[in-house]
Amino acid sequence: MFRTPRWVGLGAAYVVFGLLGPLVTRYQEALFRSVGGEIRIEAPPPTATQAIASFVGNASQIGLIVTVFIAAGSLVFDAQPEWAAFLRTRAPIPRLLIPKVTVNSVASIVSFALAAVVAWVATAALIDPPSAAGMLVGIACWALFLGFAVALVALSAGIVRSVIGAAGITVAALLLLPLVGEVLPAVKPWLPSTLVGALSELADGGGTTAYLRAAVVAVLAVPACLAISGRLLARREI
Repeated sequence: MFRTPRWVGLGAAYVVFGLLGPLVTRYQEALFRSVGGEIRIEAPPPTATQAIASFVGNASQIGLIVTVFIAAGSLVFDAQPEWAAFLRTRAPIPRLLIPKVTVNSVASIVSFALAAVVAWVATAALIDPPSAAGMLVGIACWALFLGFAVALVALSAGIVRSVIGAAGITVAALLLLPLVGEVLPAVKPWLPSTLVGALSELADGGGTTAYLRAAVVAVLAVPACLAISGRLLARREI
């Protein structure tokens, strides 16, 4: 993470949107006028909720994809047989898997938290201050979701040997979860994907109880994914 520029790309993927979200929301009417020419465009008054939601929308797309690919590059060590043989002959699978998952999770969480603080400060300066308690709880919810996402990458690494394949499986799974929630509303409160919307809703003063079930599932899913991944990797022939 530190010997390569991966941490720079990971941090930039979140922090840039943490700054752009409030800026675009605050000056959206002026931006529309500059591109609309003679067309008169009136935007609603900017709100703190809109600014945080703009940041979350970008973070849950571009930022999350960057997180998944960086984690896949680290966790899919079987993609290079020579490197895989070097690692596997020097440590058991858990000692290979857990540090990689931990480092990628912590790096992703720190990057997102820093970006959220940037969005928080910019929103307070340009529009209105969002709920402080809501922001803190929302960041915690996102931390759980990012840990879950990296654990999914680890599980995918046990299924396929390709970095792109593991990243693709993880992204597809993360996209599928919200669709499952729409098709089965009773299941939605339990899905870790529900945690994505926590920051924007809690920043507007929403209640935290709606995310407790999803948080519990995310916490339980992480060791489950690591256990399955460890078994799959241990049985794989190089």
